[in-house]
Amino acid sequence: MSLVDSLLRTLDFSPRGQVIAREADAWGEIIVSDHKDYRTLRFDGICEQSKMSLSNPAQPIHNYIKAMLMAVAWQPPTSALILGLGGGSLLRALHALDPAMRLEVVELRAAVIAVARRYFTLPATDTISLRTADAMDFVRPPAETRYDLIFSDLYSAFAMDPQQGTQTFLENCAARLNDGGWLVLNYHDLPDENSLLYHSLHRIFATVLFCIAPSGNVIIYATPAQVSLPLSTLRTLAAGSGELFNCELGYLSRKIERLHFR
Repeated sequence: MSLVDSLLRTLDFSPRGQVIAREADAWGEIIVSDHKDYRTLRFDGICEQSKMSLSNPAQPIHNYIKAMLMAVAWQPPTSALILGLGGGSLLRALHALDPAMRLEVVELRAAVIAVARRYFTLPATDTISLRTADAMDFVRPPAETRYDLIFSDLYSAFAMDPQQGTQTFLENCAARLNDGGWLVLNYHDLPDENSLLYHSLHRIFATVLFCIAPSGNVIIYATPAQVSLPLSTLRTLAAGSGELFNCELGYLSRKIERLHFR
């Protein structure tokens, strides 16, 4: 047995708190646990995929979710597409912001949708559509429906779906945006100037911003529109959106930067 294997055997990978549900499908486990005021969704024993306050389900908890939601400051949405449901944090927050907003959610795993419906207080309304489908297939042409915002949060237990960073995926998402709309990506690292993602963003979008959350998640905001507002103004607008979601966004908004192309 290797030293790494020996070390792994000594670690406790059990979810923190009381496990209230544990299911499995072809992609692996789905674990729901409660600890104090929080309910957590995991696809393994370590990494939190989603977290919800039991006393205030609509309030965003994870900083990367808060960072993604800051995009509403630049394009107040009447419609949004959410790729990847998880525990429904984005869905609950956006629905609470505007119950009339048209929200379409695409999730690969039917079991995740079933667990989220049962344990994570998903709103049931005609303005919300939940689809079991591959996000990559869903955004392929023709782009019959367009959205003000597209949120892409495609992760398995340990890694981001690499297709989320491909030029084809980005082009297909851009084609589904309304004028002035934004694509918001939860990415695993900041694209460097030699990466395919960096050059694809440059070719497809006129304005690209990013915010590095304390967890290390890199939130990328991209729009085909040429946004000429100063970065200070964009940050101020983003900070103000915290009142909409009952959370403090001053710290995260100050971390918004432009992705400059060379």
